[in-house]
Amino acid sequence: MVSSGMKVPIEVEEAGRAVITGKTSSAVVINLDSKTNTLSVGKAYGMKMKHPFRACLKQFQDDKASFALVNVKLSTGEDQDRNKLTMIMWAPDTATAKVKMTAASGSRALRSKFKCNAYVEIQEKTTSKNVNDVLAKVLRSGEGCNSFEGVHVTQNERREFVFCDGGNHDDSDEDEED
Repeated sequence: MVSSGMKVPIEVEEAGRAVITGKTSSAVVINLDSKTNTLSVGKAYGMKMKHPFRACLKQFQDDKASFALVNVKLSTGEDQDRNKLTMIMWAPDTATAKVKMTAASGSRALRSKFKCNAYVEIQEKTTSKNVNDVLAKVLRSGEGCNSFEGVHVTQNERREFVFCDGGNHDDSDEDEED
């Protein structure tokens, strides 16, 4: 299927389905070549990945647009564990207009293939800010959240989600669970 003039290759579809089913992958980074308007699988993360969202952030490059399809692990206000399928679009502020426009086209093509709980666009890789961006989109109105990928979160005075201990927790992004 072609959407917005950009084709989603079969290997990207297969990697996305692996994340959606949650049997073999918890996240996949999808790279976009703005010169050729092609999407490709960058890196897939297995089910034992401790922090798949933050691991994907580390793969995003400062001069290229990319996407990530992630099963975000969170614990709701009622202490129920949930996975929320989220598509992240990375288009850095420093990118050229062509890269940003191509990213928007790629986003439309991927959105037509993968139905997610939330779609989040980020322009900077600040872990604490990105956590709020994701949770603000993923959570339903009135739904609380106690943890994000196993790290406790709370809301600050501006009602933004932040890590309870004030840290950014990027030292364990690539760790796997036992």
